[in-house]
Amino acid sequence: MVHDSGSVVRADYLSRQRYALAQAMRQGRGKRSYQLAEHLAAEGGVHRSDVLAATTLLLACRAVREGDSEATKRFTRRLRRLDKGSVELVHQLMWLEAGREQGWLPRAQYDALLAYARRENRFDLARRAGSIQAREAAPSGWWADLEQRLGPWN
Repeated sequence: MVHDSGSVVRADYLSRQRYALAQAMRQGRGKRSYQLAEHLAAEGGVHRSDVLAATTLLLACRAVREGDSEATKRFTRRLRRLDKGSVELVHQLMWLEAGREQGWLPRAQYDALLAYARRENRFDLARRAGSIQAREAAPSGWWADLEQRLGPWN
C-alpha cells in the first residue's frame, strides 16, 4: 500500500496529539486537556462534542478517584452543559470498556448498554458487549460514586 507523505505525516501528528491529550488528562491538567481536545476535534475529524464529553468524563473520573470534590463538581457542571448525546455515548463506552475488562457488568448497566446500542443503531457496541456477562449486582466503589454524580440521566 502506498501512502502519500502528507497523509503519513498528518496521521503521525494526530497520534502525537492523542498521546498529549491522554498525558494531560492523566496529570489532571484540565485547561491543557481542553485545548488539546479542541485541537484534536478541529484537526482529527473527531466530533467536537464527543471529544469534549470524553475529556470531561475522564477528568471527572480522575477527580472522583482522587477524592477532589471541588474538581468533581466543576467537571460535573461542565459535563451537564455538553451535548447530551455525546455524554451518553462516552458514558456507554466507559461501561462497555469496564465490562470488557472485568468480564461482567451489573444487569442494569448491561441492559442499558444494549438498549443504547439498539436505539442508536450501534450494532458495533452490541457486538463488542457479546463477551460481557450480566450479573445481579449493584455498582460499587468509585465507579458507583461517579455513576451517581455523572450518569447521563442525572
